[in-house]
Amino acid sequence: MLARQKAIAILTKSSQGAQWTKHCFAVADAAVRVGLSLEPHRSVDCAFLWSAALLHDIGRYVTHDPVLHGVEGYKFLSARGHHKEARICASHILFGLKVEEAVQFGLPARDFVPRTIEEQVVTLVDFLIEFDQPTTLERRFSSLRRRNAGNPYFLGRLDRAFGSATSFMEQIEQDIGGSVERIVALQDQSS
Repeated sequence: MLARQKAIAILTKSSQGAQWTKHCFAVADAAVRVGLSLEPHRSVDCAFLWSAALLHDIGRYVTHDPVLHGVEGYKFLSARGHHKEARICASHILFGLKVEEAVQFGLPARDFVPRTIEEQVVTLVDFLIEFDQPTTLERRFSSLRRRNAGNPYFLGRLDRAFGSATSFMEQIEQDIGGSVERIVALQDQSS
């Protein structure tokens, strides 16, 4: 597992101050808030969760394509031996890729569907942060449809991703007895 400072160093060096890193920090902070709310009900590694969430979009240093940035992030972190974090880069794409989709995009022949609680939380929270601001699933998916109007593959997968995100959010809300969107919307007082 990457220590917090090492994850920050990797992101800082790769991004060279790019604006998209604000999104990464917002997702990391919100993911931990969700993780902490889950701890009484599920075992969550919040230190790993923060570092992995911070690096989930590291592939944006190569491309801003809505699918390929996850592939590039997977390759980048895998090449450096950070396999758990790399898996989150790939599995956060559209709430996961099936084996045939992974192969199509140059990933190893296995599924990259979020399985661990940390993978699922990062993926969900990523959908609940637009740029660096909290949003709702409905608004985020509407925005994704508008911004990716020329990408038929991505648009074709959005309904499945929305269903997966909604289902997982409902599971978490049942566990915690509250709104995940509200937890994500809480602003970190130290920011």
